[in-house]
Amino acid sequence: MNPISFVSLIIMIACNSLPDQSGSFKDSAVVFAGTTPCGNVIRPLHNISPEPDCPLQECKCIMVEWKLTLYMDATTKEPTHYKLKGINRYSVKETNMYSEPGIKTEAEGKLTIIRGTKTNPNAVIYQLNPDKPKMSLSFLKLGGNLLHILDQNEKLMIGNEFHSYTLNRISN
Repeated sequence: MNPISFVSLIIMIACNSLPDQSGSFKDSAVVFAGTTPCGNVIRPLHNISPEPDCPLQECKCIMVEWKLTLYMDATTKEPTHYKLKGINRYSVKETNMYSEPGIKTEAEGKLTIIRGTKTNPNAVIYQLNPDKPKMSLSFLKLGGNLLHILDQNEKLMIGNEFHSYTLNRISN
């Protein structure tokens, strides 16, 4: 390895392990995004009422846009927390369109990893809000780039011809 490459490598390692402004070390983050139907399993996390209501000229939540950031401790690689940004889209009465600009929501909380399920001992499950059952949501890790939402029975959620319950990795 030439001296310039070696110095560059040392600088990269040092920069990735520097503390932030508060003096603590930064977590590493992975970001996933996608759209899903407004199923009852995801409604509490996105602050969507359980019963469809029809505010003004909009009715029934039909789609949620997700941007989910999962944070892991940079040293131990253990999960720490998540941040979620969403946009809830509602159908517009007497059209086949959805609401613009939509209703923005944000949430954050505790993140845990569960290894193995009843049917798959090698499964990796990311669970949001494990300490809040009404706000808890689980995702099955499908390779390194996909997460799929699970129902309360650890089964894959089924989408429709327009939307799935899968989020795609967009950055790390």
